[in-house]
Amino acid sequence: MNILAVDTSTQIMHLALQAGARFESRTLDAGLKHSENLVPEMLELCTRAGLEFKDLDLLVCTKGPGSFTGLRIAMSACKGIAFACDKPLVSISTLRTLQEPVSWFNGVVLPVIDAKKNRYYSALFRHGQRLTADMDCDQEELAAMLSKRESVLITGPDAGKFRPLLEKEMEKIGLTIPVSEDTLTKRDLGESLIRLGKLRFEESGGDDIGEGPVYIRKSDAEIALEERLRQDR
Repeated sequence: MNILAVDTSTQIMHLALQAGARFESRTLDAGLKHSENLVPEMLELCTRAGLEFKDLDLLVCTKGPGSFTGLRIAMSACKGIAFACDKPLVSISTLRTLQEPVSWFNGVVLPVIDAKKNRYYSALFRHGQRLTADMDCDQEELAAMLSKRESVLITGPDAGKFRPLLEKEMEKIGLTIPVSEDTLTKRDLGESLIRLGKLRFEESGGDDIGEGPVYIRKSDAEIALEERLRQDR
């Protein structure tokens, strides 16, 4: 099965290609230049494997949470290929993808993405199973959800930034449990993207063409519009 998977939900771009027994993945930290780099990188991966887009059996991308613009870039590129080549596309949770490589951890895995405005996109997992839905929250809210009996592993591109904030909040509420940090902030997510995408496809087939990114926060433009509408009433 030939599977091409991509993630542009953060400033780090992840790509992976499984072409039969061949596997290749790339992790590219080029700032927020995903719109310039994504399609050329996808083409290069396929070319090295002797494939064209029409030879793919499945496309996979993350659906959020994450950067609004980044999510749209990956999904629109994959949708374009899927529609043009009549191929299935599946979208998977960004946070589930981030926690998958460390799902072996014997405790709670806490993937985090900086959502700006002193908040983070996060969710709690244990051994790969969800404990919460995806959330837009701060360290105070997350600290209140943690158990006094379990250690915590923070992962994701912003783990290093979030750990001291969480530990400070835990100290305030008297919560003393071990907190560790996944120092591989640019961890290769290629295998996880392929594995989770294939699993999702086997379980429920491809996405409906009308599906899009999942936003758990309103955009600044939506908030500004609502404020103007309130003022006009």
